[in-house]
Amino acid sequence: MSEFKCIFLDHELDADPALRFYADFFLNYQPSKWQKGGGDGVFSFVSDDGYKAQLCVLESKGLGISVRYNLRAAGEREGVEFYSVGQPEKMNRVEDFGDDQWVPAGSFLAPMKAWLAVEDFFHHPLEKSSRMGWLSSHEICWPDKC
Repeated sequence: MSEFKCIFLDHELDADPALRFYADFFLNYQPSKWQKGGGDGVFSFVSDDGYKAQLCVLESKGLGISVRYNLRAAGEREGVEFYSVGQPEKMNRVEDFGDDQWVPAGSFLAPMKAWLAVEDFFHHPLEKSSRMGWLSSHEICWPDKC
């Protein structure tokens, strides 16, 4: 049986997430709501055949929301990971945006654009959204690798 859950800001684990509950955080974006709740969230899906997908969002006041998509096949130790592309020229500038959350500075999007990824994840969690650009984490110059 498939499983969909969410850990978002300061809310309890949501074992039956409703898309409309999360819409307000993106479509009526207020940094104070995000900062009060820790600034991040993880939407997780496990399919009937064991595929695991995650969509992670990280807010940074003044920059917007960074989105990361992960997908791993059943039984695999490693999957694929992609970051949203907001500013391509900053994708190799990886910084700590709070609590040891290292992400490309160019991965931040306007909240309404980040919402598209969340909306698409709810409808097709085993596919990354086609309504924005993505860059594989293997193509990013991480501080410990470059």
